[in-house]
Amino acid sequence: MAYCPANIVPGIDFSNDPLLQGRLFSYLDTQLSRLGGPNFHQIPVNAPKCPFANNQRDGHMQMGLPKGRVAYEPSSLQADAPREALRGFPSHATPAEDGAKGRVRAASFADHYSQARMFFRSQTAPEQAHMASALVFELSKVETAHVREAIVGHLRHIDPTLAQRVADGMGMTTLPPAPPAAVAPTDMPLSPALQLIGKMKDTLQGRTVGILIHDGSDAATIKAVRKAAEAAGATVKIVAPKLGGAKLSDGKQLAADGQLAGTPSVVFDAVAVVLSSEAAKALTRESAALDFVSNAWAHLKAIAFDDGAQLLLKAGNVGKDAGVIAAADTKAFITAAKTRQWAREPKVRMLA
Repeated sequence: MAYCPANIVPGIDFSNDPLLQGRLFSYLDTQLSRLGGPNFHQIPVNAPKCPFANNQRDGHMQMGLPKGRVAYEPSSLQADAPREALRGFPSHATPAEDGAKGRVRAASFADHYSQARMFFRSQTAPEQAHMASALVFELSKVETAHVREAIVGHLRHIDPTLAQRVADGMGMTTLPPAPPAAVAPTDMPLSPALQLIGKMKDTLQGRTVGILIHDGSDAATIKAVRKAAEAAGATVKIVAPKLGGAKLSDGKQLAADGQLAGTPSVVFDAVAVVLSSEAAKALTRESAALDFVSNAWAHLKAIAFDDGAQLLLKAGNVGKDAGVIAAADTKAFITAAKTRQWAREPKVRMLA
């Protein structure tokens, strides 16, 4: 569907508002690419009620079946071919405002740094680290050294510590100079509303917890973790090496929702690993099991484990922190599972 401010009903005209005048062009221009061609106005949902005609024969989304040999005007070969109206719209409304029209910009248009400074300084520490690391990553793809240095120089106007972190991440021995600023940046009031992590609600509502099991897994522990997670609003999925599930410690077979090889921990918001020591030892030779726990650790997710699972966690290089919790402490696991363990991040990746 094409929305365009130029589509107005008879009797209404356009004001001299600069933003509207710009949009009258840009919206129409955008539809050409957004909807795939010049005939977007022929799509039934966009077509005007009043019949219309033009000389466009081809193109994507052509809804008509043009006939005749003439596709231009004026032409003497086909008297009834579409042609421009003789009179058109001879008048338009007189605007109430007066004065000279000028293509001018306020001085604030030359302030390229103040909003960026406010945005960066409004973020939480993990978000600032993500931005600095993202800049390092992107600039590492720039082959020309002086371009990389120029960007870091601009960062000095935004925040000196950000520029230093990016320069360090790029391996620069000296901090490049800042270019002259057309307008000196100002310190605007910070806004926590610009944060993502800071505004995230700690909850398991609508989220999913995966429980990795194998033959011999403790039935009572699985039941307790599942009950606690579902009570918190989460969906629980059972993962096992085989889709048929596993025979638990109580002798009952528990069906799996996903096979280990095809259900990695990346699809869950938190995980629990409930295994017998024999099963954990066997899974240390299974790359999918090692990836299951190591990725959960690297992705800062809460991990619950029972005594038998510790061997697998060790083999997957899972460390210890507030988000790695004994499965018996379901209350602590649910609390940790409601968010990511941001304090863990420096342990698992090199942040700028």
